[in-house]
Amino acid sequence: MTTRGHFDIHWWHGDQLTDGHTATDYSTVGDIPGFGGGTAPDEIMVSVHGWRNAPEDAPDHFATVEHSLNQNGYDAPVVGFSWDSDTSTDNWWPTTDIAERNGPKLANFLTDYAAQNPGITFRLIGHSLGARVVTECVKTLNSWGYYDLLASATLLGGAADNDAVALGGEYGDDISAAVGQFDNFWKAGDDVLNWAYSTGEFDSAVGEDGCEGTPPGNYQDHNVDYVPDHFSYHEPGDGCMPEVAAQF
Repeated sequence: MTTRGHFDIHWWHGDQLTDGHTATDYSTVGDIPGFGGGTAPDEIMVSVHGWRNAPEDAPDHFATVEHSLNQNGYDAPVVGFSWDSDTSTDNWWPTTDIAERNGPKLANFLTDYAAQNPGITFRLIGHSLGARVVTECVKTLNSWGYYDLLASATLLGGAADNDAVALGGEYGDDISAAVGQFDNFWKAGDDVLNWAYSTGEFDSAVGEDGCEGTPPGNYQDHNVDYVPDHFSYHEPGDGCMPEVAAQF
């Protein structure tokens, strides 16, 4: 599924929805099993990429996630969520807002899919700034009263504030209410987050420190310092996908 072209960044007004789009609309590309017809699987994984991932690069990211999961015994379909992340480095703040504004769009897809396929199990996995899409999706589902839709949500090198996932933080109570299991995979030596996130946000990311504060009861931090860099969490061989798949 995709929301590419739904947002534009104006030099003065910041990020804005483009004409013809709403706070919750989305499009699909290709066939999604069980969506719009056909037999649905028992569950699906939705993969969300991070910052500066161009439209032509996103399919490779999703294919790598699916391949890495398949190698570790997880064989449910992986649906990619491609969003307007290919912005310039001086547009960090509007891009974080775009990521967050994509959360309700993802939530709308999940509820639409569930309406067609009652009893379907959903899992989410977000890399880097895709963590903001995932956490805002969880927040939206909770506000809409969907408490049992998400079996799990997983962050890989998440570019979200480390206190936001704690109870009393921006997303902690939503995580507690609307996700079966929430896993955060982080590494202290993530140079991208250590430098770029701290510079842009004047704070620490959950992907470099884990949760700051009291975590929800269904939240688990996983330190994966063996992952070589920010872009390798989901890679076969070097990444942490064996640990990710073991949580399902």
